[in-house]
Amino acid sequence: MKAHISAEPRCALLWNFGPQQTGYAHLARTAAAFGLKLRAVGTADLGRIVGDLCAGKTRQAAPAAQAPTARAALIVSGLRHDDGTLGRFVDEVRRGGADIPLRAMVTPTSRTWTLGALLAELDREHDETAGGRP
Repeated sequence: MKAHISAEPRCALLWNFGPQQTGYAHLARTAAAFGLKLRAVGTADLGRIVGDLCAGKTRQAAPAAQAPTARAALIVSGLRHDDGTLGRFVDEVRRGGADIPLRAMVTPTSRTWTLGALLAELDREHDETAGGRP
């Protein structure tokens, strides 16, 4: 029997970062070059599961509280850090001028979290690494 290995969907979830922001057009071109589908997410998605959002599934979302952060976030699925692909993508996005303080890759653990929970964790980690600076 062959083992079935499913690849992570290649996507980038964008929170609080859209076409009006500096660097968006470059980010969109870079995502396309890396085979990533951009998906804008908003408050209606906070109760949705990250893995479902990346896969484009439209399951009913659990009710969500208020937005956990006003900071922009980029959550990437389907690129690998061990071969340098994720790093090259993020570096190119930065070169294009996009200011996205919260960045993460989808992991086997975080893919089961709600978007709201992941954003809250990223925001908390950002505060801790910034030494409490906003």
